[in-house]
Amino acid sequence: MGFEILLLGAKQVVGGVRAPSGEKMPPLRAFMDDVTSILRTAPCTKRLLQRLEELSKWAGMKFKPAKSRSLSLRKGKISNKTFTVNDQIIPTLQEQPVKSLGRLYTSSLKDSERGPETVEQAVRGLRSIDECELPGRLKVWCAQFMLFPRLKWPLKTYNISLSVVDQIDRKANTYIRRWLGVPRCLSTVALYGNNMLSLPLSSITEEYKVEKVRLVLELEGSRDSSVRAVTKNICTGRKWKAKDVISQAVNRLHHKDLVGAVQVGRSGLGWGERLHRWSSANPSERRQLVTQEVRRMEEEKRRVVAVGQRQQGAWVNWEGAVGRKLTWNDLWGMQNFRLSFLLRAVYDVLPTPQNVTRWFKNEETCLLCGMERADLKHILSSCKIALQQGRYTWRHNRALRQIAITLENVRRESAGTETSWQPIQFVRGGQRPKEAAPRSNNVGGGPLSRGKWKLLADLDSQLRFPEDICVTSLRPDLVMWSADQKTVAIVELTIPWEENIQSAHERKKLKYECRQNGWRTHLYPVEVGVRGFVGTSLMRLCRDFQIRGKAQTQFVRSVAEEAEKSSFSLWIKRKTRSWKSRDDCVGGRAETSILSSRRPEAYQKQGTKRP
Repeated sequence: MGFEILLLGAKQVVGGVRAPSGEKMPPLRAFMDDVTSILRTAPCTKRLLQRLEELSKWAGMKFKPAKSRSLSLRKGKISNKTFTVNDQIIPTLQEQPVKSLGRLYTSSLKDSERGPETVEQAVRGLRSIDECELPGRLKVWCAQFMLFPRLKWPLKTYNISLSVVDQIDRKANTYIRRWLGVPRCLSTVALYGNNMLSLPLSSITEEYKVEKVRLVLELEGSRDSSVRAVTKNICTGRKWKAKDVISQAVNRLHHKDLVGAVQVGRSGLGWGERLHRWSSANPSERRQLVTQEVRRMEEEKRRVVAVGQRQQGAWVNWEGAVGRKLTWNDLWGMQNFRLSFLLRAVYDVLPTPQNVTRWFKNEETCLLCGMERADLKHILSSCKIALQQGRYTWRHNRALRQIAITLENVRRESAGTETSWQPIQFVRGGQRPKEAAPRSNNVGGGPLSRGKWKLLADLDSQLRFPEDICVTSLRPDLVMWSADQKTVAIVELTIPWEENIQSAHERKKLKYECRQNGWRTHLYPVEVGVRGFVGTSLMRLCRDFQIRGKAQTQFVRSVAEEAEKSSFSLWIKRKTRSWKSRDDCVGGRAETSILSSRRPEAYQKQGTKRP
């Protein structure tokens, strides 16, 4: 407050200048203890400095000429005119450029040199991260949370074109692919898109666009007319204009207000995120809505690219599959080779015979059945020899064991936890419904809480359907029944290719014909993809058995990871003709050659005895 009084006294001796837009700019601008003055003539500047010197002496303060800079222009050219304060000469920008609030000021008054400097800064940071002895996941984390935040501020304050930012993004993507162990042909949609498999990564290009949009919105929302006029000087190149994107985002938000809530996908009306209306939002909320809409527009562009990719964009056709959103905690719990396999398998860039033939023009076949140009689907789900040896059955049983363990725990915890009957709440006009009491646990209150239930699973021994229910030759994967309630629940697990989840569900659903024989029968066909993507049928199973919250998240994750790890083991053993169902290659010595297109020597020494 005291410094503001000094500025008010100094403003009385000089007047401001007019900007090219016609706005009259104030002669003084201050931020904390830093002061900037823009005046028309040198005598006005001297008079202002003398007045500031008098006022600072009166207040017991003193300016530091060594930390100050001056720049004088005469007829559009730089002049050598200097100024003094406290009987000391203020250095000029030609002699000593200065950096204030993260922005470098030079005598050129241009940002053309800042772009190459930012690129060089990004390259040095990426090289230093690459040279450190850290795992690939930690290197990616360092780039995301240590390097990129340092680049955001200069990209926001300087007038750097989008082409320069794309250059930084390409260099960063090269290192990120190397650290994650994926090939160079992997699209950036797989790294930054909100796909079926989402990674916690952000693109520097998208962050640049969002920061520029946020900067324009902040300047336009200022109460000072001279600050609002600065938006005309923001330059982002010819490829992308921040104001055009803002106008497009605002039009989309107006259109959403007119349309209202709509159905998304196959969900019913009222499901999904709450719609925030543009008309009822305050200025800060509107800025947030615009930035969110810009991110949504970038995601739509990625989706268009994914639709045009036949192989890496096949995930757009996964009907009935639930997406996986990996967090940093998930990445910390995964080894580098397993993360690399997951990314390559989802986007079909593993060195399969089909891909090797396409990449290197070398004709390769499946070493188990001899099929030419075998793709990933053939190796993980449709090889006849692998099916005869029981490889797919072994993977199926591992996923089934996780389901059986969870349902057995639910059966034990749900015993005697039947919830009391509650009437329907009728809410009068102007009143709010009463909130339900919070539940201490995430399991209980479902059909398993009534009566005594038994569970059988087709795992270690051959399952025989309970004869007190009916006599049949069918062998479901898991049976739960209660003689008291006359209720039986049948679970049929399938590990299909992700694109065949819907057809597998319909096939299993038609396998059993449920008749009324005094028993209420509930059939649950459950699908888990070969790459660890569960179907919506598993979510229905959780809903009916009252598995919710954290318990549901852990259940779905355990089943998905078990299927993924098993497929990983099958991929490792794809060139080994012998198979032992008790082998577990996930944590063994074979993990060093998981993605090699050649035959690992560790497998050549194993026996060829068939089980």
